[in-house]
Amino acid sequence: MTKDTVFLKTDDGEQIAVHRWIPASQPAAILQISHGMAEFAVRYDEFAALAASKGFVVYASDHRGHGETAGSLDRLGFLAEQDGFAKVVSDLRAVTEQAIAAFPGKPVVLFAHSFGSFVGQRYIQLWGDTLAACVLSGTKGPDPVMVGLGRALAHLVALVRGKRHRSMLLHNTAFGSYNARIPGSKSANAWLSRDAAEVEKYDASPWCGFVCTAGFFCDLMDGLSLIHRSDSLAALPKKLPVLITGGTDDPVSAYSKTVRKLARIYASRGMSNVDLKLYKGGRHEMMNETNREEFMNDVLSWLQQFVGKA
Repeated sequence: MTKDTVFLKTDDGEQIAVHRWIPASQPAAILQISHGMAEFAVRYDEFAALAASKGFVVYASDHRGHGETAGSLDRLGFLAEQDGFAKVVSDLRAVTEQAIAAFPGKPVVLFAHSFGSFVGQRYIQLWGDTLAACVLSGTKGPDPVMVGLGRALAHLVALVRGKRHRSMLLHNTAFGSYNARIPGSKSANAWLSRDAAEVEKYDASPWCGFVCTAGFFCDLMDGLSLIHRSDSLAALPKKLPVLITGGTDDPVSAYSKTVRKLARIYASRGMSNVDLKLYKGGRHEMMNETNREEFMNDVLSWLQQFVGKA
């Protein structure tokens, strides 16, 4: 296996960092990774390397305002002046097209986590019929009251303080309650994983856990509102296999309540192959959990049903 990083220039001039894990032999399929908020794609190295060993060529891009796409700490947590969520979705599609051009004829599967899974939910509404399968990890389903309130607050803060203002108010509103079921936790990010060493690595990195801008929160809330609208859900591809997965103790999904709802909605919209797999006691980042090997192997085995093996 070889690893490298290439850059993809978007129509609006952004340089998207694309990290690749390329197996030594001809791959069976392309695995694209869409990472979460306030992190970066290379955090998925263990998962990507395992996937490459099983015959996937892996493409994982850093979203705008994250990782090497941001390029510097002062650019973290801001997507775009306008339509940031839509631009991240379009960026993800551009990376897909780059991968297809490099490995023509290979099926494409998407693994999308957390904020990246909200992007992934929109992606499958627009281009899901071009995928062989999709995994939504650490995701959430409709929560209209909370999203509505969060959206109003984000736009108010952006109006008063500006889109590039780093808002502790919005940060604390979004994440302040996430440790509520972890009494005595040593880290504000303990909700991410039961593996304290992984949480410590996250806490120690300036590229993780940063306070995002008001503009980012506007884009996030606008995106969450969009992906669960009736007309958006009507565009879901009926035959796309989707795995919705995560931990039962993930506060992002209201401790699995909203992902169960999402699975029911997808099925009610005529999607014929929707699987829901939850890991008891698991927190938000199952790929960094104490049982991550189980999780990663389960995900890859599920994907291999639809693309075969190298």
